[in-house]
Amino acid sequence: MSAPHRFLSRAPQFEPPTSDAPGSSACSPAPRSASVRSAQRSPHDGRSPRRAPSAAPDSVTSPDARQFAESALRLTLEVLDRRRAPAQLRSIVTPTVLDLVHALVRSAPVGSRLGTATLARVRVQRVHAAATEVFEAFEVFGTYNRGGRVFAVAARIERGNSRHPAGWAITSLRIA
Repeated sequence: MSAPHRFLSRAPQFEPPTSDAPGSSACSPAPRSASVRSAQRSPHDGRSPRRAPSAAPDSVTSPDARQFAESALRLTLEVLDRRRAPAQLRSIVTPTVLDLVHALVRSAPVGSRLGTATLARVRVQRVHAAATEVFEAFEVFGTYNRGGRVFAVAARIERGNSRHPAGWAITSLRIA
């Protein structure tokens, strides 16, 4: 008769052999057969995959977009704190955003009792525009401090829009 076929391999030894076992050596592991070694290999070497460096030209923002975003958000926070009149926003926001700011000023948000708002950080990121759009658009997001607490602000700014053809305008605003 032929030798029986082995379908199972020996379990790997996770513990070092005891020193009193005959023929055991604490330094050298038990030899493994070649068939067991090849079955356990994988193409993954244990390291995380490397990401290809992205050039990301769209993430580069124009300096004038960033400058407008910072000054417009600062002005908006001053209006919400009632340090400026809402009419001063008319040249840099759309009518919808101006109505929103008027409503926020009239309702006296709870956070306004904490003190004046100070713009802390602003980030600007280009929005991928459709081929038919003739204006630039950026998403603006950041934080502001009020009475030792940190709040969030987000907006969308556009240049070349039909309502504000000469310059930038805030077309959407979200304040938390």
